[in-house]
Amino acid sequence: MNKTKNQAFLKLLKKFPLYGRYFSANYMRSIKKGADIAEKEILASLKDRDQPIESMARKLYEAIKIGVLHATEQMLLHGIGWVERMKDKSK
Repeated sequence: MNKTKNQAFLKLLKKFPLYGRYFSANYMRSIKKGADIAEKEILASLKDRDQPIESMARKLYEAIKIGVLHATEQMLLHGIGWVERMKDKSK
């Protein structure tokens, strides 16, 4: 049993650079999409320049939060997809 575990671990180590590139590409794509969404929200919130600074700050915070949440959701979806593919490969 121990030999099987070692073989599985060595197989994982050999594929680690590939997994790292996959994670990095998905991370960059998710962050970019989240930033694009935040940018749109920020620009929309700043159209009314006569609003109080507290209102603008709140809207800025909310826009950034929406972008971060979108990026997080995308990363979770990528992770879930990766786990499901690994499960399918192991069958």
